[in-house]
Amino acid sequence: MTSPALDTQTQIQKRLRQLPEYFEAGEVAALMRSAPHAQARLFMVVQWRSGLRISEVLALEARDLSLDADHPTLRVRRGKGCKPRVVPVHPELRTVLETALNCGRGTRKGRIIKASRTAAHRWLKRALANAVELGTIAKGRRIGSHTLRHSYARHLLMGGVPINYLSRWLGHSSIQTTLIYIDLVPRSGRAKKIR
Repeated sequence: MTSPALDTQTQIQKRLRQLPEYFEAGEVAALMRSAPHAQARLFMVVQWRSGLRISEVLALEARDLSLDADHPTLRVRRGKGCKPRVVPVHPELRTVLETALNCGRGTRKGRIIKASRTAAHRWLKRALANAVELGTIAKGRRIGSHTLRHSYARHLLMGGVPINYLSRWLGHSSIQTTLIYIDLVPRSGRAKKIR
């Protein structure tokens, strides 16, 4: 029987060998342009600009948003392990959420995006297929439920966001989990302005 410390080390080493798939910012834009409908695009923008897990995006309610503040935020009430957290809202996400709330895609009460996990996965797969068909994303790219989340993490690290902030915003229990993203950022690409 192995010790818990060795099991944890083995898990970390396994994760480090399997770097997460991510999209460059231009690929994310192409993916969103290829979204099958506005609700799908809203879902993708929320995940890309907040780093939320799919379940967290789908649980997001209007009451979780503080968009009028000097530093807009969103609150994840029940993240993984039932841990709440506060995530800063990117200007693009703020605009998209305000538009969605004002145009009736979301309501001032209840969930912002009313869909199942299965539907959200289908939206991502359809957007990818559309983007590949248009030639805006290379064929053979594999995306999963966390690809936009991984892209968010990489993008913030490229912009110089400290790893401990990123870890908190992603809702990781341990900073060790967040460290995998360091290998996705070339040294020459660190500390660029975030757009």
